[in-house]
Amino acid sequence: MSDVRPRRRATDYGQISLEVLRASDEILEKLPVAVCICDLEGRIVQYNKRAVEVWGRTPKPGETHDAFAALSRFYSQDGNLRSESGLRKVLKTGQAIRNEEMVVDQPNGKRIAVLLSVDPLLDARGEMVGVVNCFQDITERKQIHEELARSQQDLRQQQERWNATYEHAAIGIVEIDAEGRFLRVNESICDITGLTREELLGWRLFARTHPDDRDVDEELYQRQAKGEIGFYSVEKRFIRKDGRVIWCSIRSSTVRGPDGKFLYGVRVVQDVTARKEADERQKLLMDELNHRVKNTLATVQSLATQTARGTDSPEEFRRAFEGRLIALSHAHDQLTRHHWTSADLRAIVAGATAPYAGEHQISIAGDDVTVRPRVALTLGMVFHELTTNAVKYGALSSPEGRIEVMWRVVHAPSQPPLLWIEWRERGGPPVTAPGRQGFGSRFIEGSVVAELQGIARLHFDAAGLRCTMELPHEGSVPVPGAD
Repeated sequence: MSDVRPRRRATDYGQISLEVLRASDEILEKLPVAVCICDLEGRIVQYNKRAVEVWGRTPKPGETHDAFAALSRFYSQDGNLRSESGLRKVLKTGQAIRNEEMVVDQPNGKRIAVLLSVDPLLDARGEMVGVVNCFQDITERKQIHEELARSQQDLRQQQERWNATYEHAAIGIVEIDAEGRFLRVNESICDITGLTREELLGWRLFARTHPDDRDVDEELYQRQAKGEIGFYSVEKRFIRKDGRVIWCSIRSSTVRGPDGKFLYGVRVVQDVTARKEADERQKLLMDELNHRVKNTLATVQSLATQTARGTDSPEEFRRAFEGRLIALSHAHDQLTRHHWTSADLRAIVAGATAPYAGEHQISIAGDDVTVRPRVALTLGMVFHELTTNAVKYGALSSPEGRIEVMWRVVHAPSQPPLLWIEWRERGGPPVTAPGRQGFGSRFIEGSVVAELQGIARLHFDAAGLRCTMELPHEGSVPVPGAD
């Protein structure tokens, strides 16, 4: 700069003397901000290196500030294009401009943010002889501030999202200090425990834990608070405010301070009572299935043994045994339709007789009664034996034969209800009592007594076989899916 300005005459710069400019050169170069000095005509008469760095170019000798800045565009902080430079404004009014932010589009396409201050330059008599233009590139600082503002906004939004997630999560969340005091809880844990937020915040951790489960969880949490473990999981029972005992699955994690010491524990709590009950039901079902399979296998074994004793040839055994297995299968089908909770008595009778009876040979009448699985299986086999006997020797061996099956529930004072069933045959060959008791007769009478604690009687009337049964009745069982 010294190679340009010294060649100019003092009169070229209005009232600014050459000596003053020379004396201020060294000072300007030491300033941490960009500075340029203009005379009353707006000509640039002095500037420092930092000004050239910000401008990105060097002004020509005698060039006015307006001409030098014409290639750039200046915007105020609100984004509006400035029609007049701050320097020109100060030259007109003599009023200083302090710390005004603006955005500058430079000729090279770069956009920078500038902090501007313009002061009038006065001589010894107090008259304005020029202006001092100080400006600082604050682009990087603005970017840092904007990034900081965005980060703070992101942090606020993240905190708001976390608070919303915390409060409205479908799982319970609690924060607990090393002594087990509740510091913070969400709404779901209130729903799980049946306690209000205020009640929970006044409690300690194990106050309502089931006594049988308290020791394990308490020992693990003490180890966590001491820093021996970072987290643990446990399932335990909890006594709700209404007295109901529920199962909770808990995962306890540690929050540590900068020094690594325990600050508080975060416990995520889920009500797993439904799963626990489902597991228990499944276990019971598996045990029941195992029991039923064993019983079914024992029944099949007994059927095979008894059938073999009552037949004289393999073919006869096959036919008899196969029919009995089919009857057992039909009874199983009835129970499976109702998830092995019950079976409809009318369906049991129809299933046993339908394959053998003609269209109008059998009538079925009785109350709407459902029976337990064991009763269903036994009666299914009983009706099969009665049906096959009727096909061979009784009413179903003749087209004119008829069978009536009826039942009712009998209620007697001070006595448990009884299920009374009658099988009556008509129109078949004359009936006479057999010389020896066959498998069917033994099975009918024996199974009703042994399996159902009831009574079965076979009456060999000349007009047709009649079978009556009386057995304890536990009451109608709701059929799943029925209206």
